[in-house]
Amino acid sequence: MTNEPNARPLLQIRDLTISIREENGKYTAVDGVSYDVLPGEILGVVGESGCGKTVTNLAIMGLLPDVLSVTGGKILFHSASLPGGIDLVRCTQEQRRNIDGNEISMIYQEPLTSLNPLLRIGRQVGESLRIHHPELPEAEVESRVLKSLAEVGLPDPAAITKMFPHQLSGGMRQRVMIAMATICRPKLMIADEPTTALDVTVQAQVLRLLKHISRKHGMSIIFISHDLAVIDQICDRVIVMYAGRIAESAPVETIMRTPLHEYTKGLLRSIPLPSMKGADLPAIKGHVPSTKECREPCPFAPRCPKATEICRQQVPPRVEPAAGHVIYCHHV
Repeated sequence: MTNEPNARPLLQIRDLTISIREENGKYTAVDGVSYDVLPGEILGVVGESGCGKTVTNLAIMGLLPDVLSVTGGKILFHSASLPGGIDLVRCTQEQRRNIDGNEISMIYQEPLTSLNPLLRIGRQVGESLRIHHPELPEAEVESRVLKSLAEVGLPDPAAITKMFPHQLSGGMRQRVMIAMATICRPKLMIADEPTTALDVTVQAQVLRLLKHISRKHGMSIIFISHDLAVIDQICDRVIVMYAGRIAESAPVETIMRTPLHEYTKGLLRSIPLPSMKGADLPAIKGHVPSTKECREPCPFAPRCPKATEICRQQVPPRVEPAAGHVIYCHHV
């Protein structure tokens, strides 16, 4: 991560609200979320399924499905080519085409469904270069493809360029996705649970690879996960989301050692440990409310052991008990 204490954020999300439209009404999926991503930082976004992690980051990429739309707030992106910044919510289609894959890239949980099964790997990895840098001769594109595949640790890159996705293992396909996402040297990568479908050994290799690439190229990463144990291995800072809102955010060491929000504590208790062999895993009672359910002013109140009447009457305040540690709760 950048060592400049006052470095300008690469990405600034401000009061982002995302709504879902259905036949019987409109519901809120993400409710007034705000956070920054610093240059070179690996930011973890964690929470159970349905908390709004992926939806928030699909909005950054402009990939929200038709039933979802940004109904409030801004997503401000800054880079060397955009010194004044640009609001990704309101940018033109041409601006979006110039940014996606070039300035901002994304890798997904299941690479087999993200790769084109009918195109060879070399063609797919070089596609972003051909789109964003049409001035490059084909020989240069092919050379950069080989370098990108080698950088992500794939053996015999020349042979792999001639293969199809189904001929590679899950770990190799995920490395191909990382090569595709980084070949244009973007300033920001969004990684949406990229290790969930991999076995533990390959998962650790991919995490080390992402961290190495981030440090080598000064690339920021938003790492989405439901697993705090994985977040602890790779991230500098963590945002804990619940029911479309931020519950707590802090440096990863703080979240793992001295969490303050009851939801964060519950997620940590749910991490399996060797000493728990044969025992039932601790679980947070209840479930994440759907967008259609009526939510309390504090949406975690129905599951929180410390909830009182004020939690059901007033939205939790923003409290900063220490520099860089923010919690939204009435009972800090």
